Amino acid sequence: MTATSLPRGSLPAPAGSGRPEAWLWVISGVGWVALAVLPFAGGHHGTGSSVPHSAGWPAMVAVMAPLIAPNVRYAAVRSPGRARRAVAAGVVAGWALVWIGAAVLLGLGAWWLAGEVGPAAAIGLATVGAAAWQWTPLKRRSLARCDRRLAPPLDRRRARWASGRFGVVLGRDCVVSCGPLMALMAAAGHSVAVAAACVAVAWYERRRRPHHDPATLETSLGIAAIGAAALVAAVLL
Repeated sequence: MTATSLPRGSLPAPAGSGRPEAWLWVISGVGWVALAVLPFAGGHHGTGSSVPHSAGWPAMVAVMAPLIAPNVRYAAVRSPGRARRAVAAGVVAGWALVWIGAAVLLGLGAWWLAGEVGPAAAIGLATVGAAAWQWTPLKRRSLARCDRRLAPPLDRRRARWASGRFGVVLGRDCVVSCGPLMALMAAAGHSVAVAAACVAVAWYERRRRPHHDPATLETSLGIAAIGAAALVAAVLL
């Protein structure tokens, strides 16, 4: 019998397992709607505003939720049916806890930087930082670790604990990998176009590239192009 090679991110699932991770797409959709309406909310004019727009932080985390869908699905379908929802929720909760804290810090940092050097310069610095980060060994290791999988214990209490802890570790690795991209989103004032482009880069390098070839040159050039477009928009609009 010849072994069949599965594409990265595709997961064999037991019959009748359903789609325990499908609700992540709903969360993502809510996040995209929030980012789309932010420009029309009173008092939000990018990172140069007197007060950072706090709604942008959870929205930016929400739009990235589908990136961990394969991780959540793997953990859920390898749990007894009665425990799958709790396991999926535990992984997502741990991941989101880390990301929300990081998003607040990155958002505040971007707001402060824009106040010091101006919104356009803040976008330029965030772009350079995000593109340069693609070339670091820490980025490459954390990106590979974002593909971790968990087979939880069969005991429900232990499974809840293990899934939450796994989510925190997964969130940490995702923050290390994509934190600079999130900083660029924040520097661009939570622009839905910039967010979409940055999430596309994260999706491409995590779900469409092998660990040994993360397309560092291509992704760094892509980030540079995103930043350049955001900079032009900040200057002209």
